[in-house]
Amino acid sequence: MQPCVWLGFIALFLSSALQSSEVDTQIGKMAPAWELIDLNGKPVKSDNYEGKVIILNFWATWCPPCRAEMPDFIKLHKAFKDKGVTFLGISLDTGLGPVKRYVRTEKVSYPILMGNSKIVTDYGNFSAIPQTFVIDAEGRINKQFMGLVKFDKLEKVIQSLIDAPSELGDSETSNEAVE
Repeated sequence: MQPCVWLGFIALFLSSALQSSEVDTQIGKMAPAWELIDLNGKPVKSDNYEGKVIILNFWATWCPPCRAEMPDFIKLHKAFKDKGVTFLGISLDTGLGPVKRYVRTEKVSYPILMGNSKIVTDYGNFSAIPQTFVIDAEGRINKQFMGLVKFDKLEKVIQSLIDAPSELGDSETSNEAVE
């Protein structure tokens, strides 16, 4: 094969990896329950975040687009953490050492958990990272992004979820918000 053709394939791959695309394979489904360990080896369950909007980001230290989107996630986490929104990073690295070093060096301010093949399978058995799921306060997957997610796009999705009336709220409040 000609070198130009190979370069074309590489350019196509990189451009798709560096831009997010919304995928709908999991949208509307209830988010699967999970139990993972944090960076101190302590178990953490998805139930701990019930009733919150969750940004669940699958990433790894060796993934350039994953590292590129983290500063935006840190900013968004700081902006929305007091508004019922939780960011959770699910590392797909094979060991704790590189993850702990990265989190410390980059001053990641939201929880990082160690992922496994079960959670990847439960969330649609995706084959590329970063992969980001936005889960609403009722536990449904609202959005799924494959690839690097831009700040403005994710901010808009989060804002729409915290502005939306809750289906679990009382009907009077919900009716007022609809009118």
